Amino acid sequence: MAGESLLWTPFRLRGLELRNRFVLLAHWNGLDAPDGTPTEDLAAYYATRARGGAGLIVTGSHAMHPIGQMSPNYGRAWDREAIPAYRRIVDAVHPHGAHVFAQLSHAGHTSLSHPPRELWAPSQMPEPYSRYNTVEMGPAEIEAVVEGFAVSAVNMREAGYDGVEIKIGHDGLLRSFVSPFFNRRQDAYGGSFENRMRLPLEVLAAMRDAVGPDWPISVRLCLHEYTPFGYGLDYGLEVGRALAESGHVDLFSSDAGSFSSFWMEVPPAAVPQLAFNDLNAALKRATPVPVVAFGRIKKPADAERILREGDADLIGMARQLIADPELPNKVRERRLREVRPCIACNDACVLQVMQRDPIRCVSNPAAGRELRRGALTPAATPRHVAVIGGGPAGLSAAVTLARRGHRVTLFERESEPGGLIRLAARQPLHAEIGESVLHLASEAERLGVDVRLGVEATVSAIETLGPDAVVVATGSRPYMPGRDALDGPSPPLASEGLWASMGGLVPGVADDPRVVSTDDVMSGRVDAGPSVVVLDRNAHWEACGTAEFLLEAGRQVEFVTPLGAAGADLEPSNAALFYQRVRPRGLRITLHTDIRSIGPDGVVAVDVHTNEERTLRDVDTIVLAIGRRSNDALYWALRERLPTFRIGDCRAPRLLQHAIYDGDTIGREFEARLAEAG
Repeated sequence: MAGESLLWTPFRLRGLELRNRFVLLAHWNGLDAPDGTPTEDLAAYYATRARGGAGLIVTGSHAMHPIGQMSPNYGRAWDREAIPAYRRIVDAVHPHGAHVFAQLSHAGHTSLSHPPRELWAPSQMPEPYSRYNTVEMGPAEIEAVVEGFAVSAVNMREAGYDGVEIKIGHDGLLRSFVSPFFNRRQDAYGGSFENRMRLPLEVLAAMRDAVGPDWPISVRLCLHEYTPFGYGLDYGLEVGRALAESGHVDLFSSDAGSFSSFWMEVPPAAVPQLAFNDLNAALKRATPVPVVAFGRIKKPADAERILREGDADLIGMARQLIADPELPNKVRERRLREVRPCIACNDACVLQVMQRDPIRCVSNPAAGRELRRGALTPAATPRHVAVIGGGPAGLSAAVTLARRGHRVTLFERESEPGGLIRLAARQPLHAEIGESVLHLASEAERLGVDVRLGVEATVSAIETLGPDAVVVATGSRPYMPGRDALDGPSPPLASEGLWASMGGLVPGVADDPRVVSTDDVMSGRVDAGPSVVVLDRNAHWEACGTAEFLLEAGRQVEFVTPLGAAGADLEPSNAALFYQRVRPRGLRITLHTDIRSIGPDGVVAVDVHTNEERTLRDVDTIVLAIGRRSNDALYWALRERLPTFRIGDCRAPRLLQHAIYDGDTIGREFEARLAEAG
């Protein structure tokens, strides 16, 4: 970024001066106690992002009424007994120079509990994505909501918060009241635009009366529901203007989507970066209230341009500041090369909290573990460590070891680092996943790791090098029953009684040349024929992304799986967009089905429940995605000669997040592991 950055210029907001334009957007992170009380882990999570340079941190959501909790461990802002715990969050954030707001919300018809206790809504109707019905609110419930927001705001002010935000955003009760689709009432709270706006305006007025004129109130505002039945930008701007005219709103935080368009409220990598900036700019021009931009903003240069072009006043980030809490400081110190990018996979942030587990990050193993994975401790006695394998696990280990002061030599037999992630990045709309290993490779170079590309590590080469220890991160190979590969065999699990996806040696699976792996396809070693069958037991992108790659290459593809869905383990927004892309292109998905045999007359598919057979004829290529096996031969050969540790897929084939976590862990715990090894 040429010239002086606007990102580190201060911004005034009703008596507050924010030190810069970076805002950590509110997001639930699952770090509260089981009853919703803030914890030390939660305080450390926000303190880390304050220390990293964010100007404003918005915590939450926090429920303003017991019925408003989206799950039992959602924050409990209504509860005065929780004030001391909330004060710990404020006390953890303020010493680092950041201001902190609390987002207050009533979950309304949205819930993470299955089944939920009770859902409040303007009208009795479930959200279309859901099967759970709602309570149509009466006067007592409406009064409780208004009072609950006011009481919660007072509690947050008493806890020391610098301001509060209410959520009329992608989920929750207040948006359902302003939404013409969800609000079918014909009383004072529905039937006309003015009536639909009544509840949020009453909430704002009650909060302002309760906290006084000098305390900032922000609104997280859904500008576009992105559903066939919901409202669009014009209506969202009308809502914004009505809220601004109340005089109670000091800040708008832009937002979009709903639980029925989940892929737009937390958009994955398939949604382009900056896809929502037109919404930010429209809101900025519609009212005089300052605006926080949102929507896949991850690059500092893009954030700078949004400010310079007047599309927003502040830059909202959630996942990018989960991935790299230090981004604001790195911008100020012009260390842009060191920024760890969010890859928008949603696998460890969104998917974790949807399961009501603590937040994690694929690229940042410390996210949600700040108390246990704080600043790295310099090595008391630097050692020489050989890392074998330049995929995500090996690179992660090399980087953490080097940061701690160890001397690292990394061997990678391919001409480029990255391992399987290089193949994954070739799948449609998956280029950003490659940024995870590009960043690690760049850090390894910056930290002085001796990276030896195109060099096969052997026992003799390692013994000649003479390191103090070896970390083996040699990855995995596709499981192809009955076939041998360069890195080892894939023995079948049974010669009879198991179908192909289970590892059975079914006729043709071991010797038919049409049977190939996902690695064969994505590396270009195999050019699949016109008609392809993909057999999936992977349940993730290895199978789904390969099938989509083949579709885009003009192949006819039938996706066969014994599971109940294609991509059964994909995070829901990714799964929804995958289906939206591949079904119109003709992907045939056959569920609850396996392969019984492969022969010249066709592929015999079998229903796993009924045993009914169907023959798939004129199949040119059969792609197996039925598991992987560790490339661990070198580990077993070295472990009796040198202190040797295995990580990533070499230990057990898993996901990217586990590979990076394993690498970081061995880097942090190296001395203890070395002592255990004797």
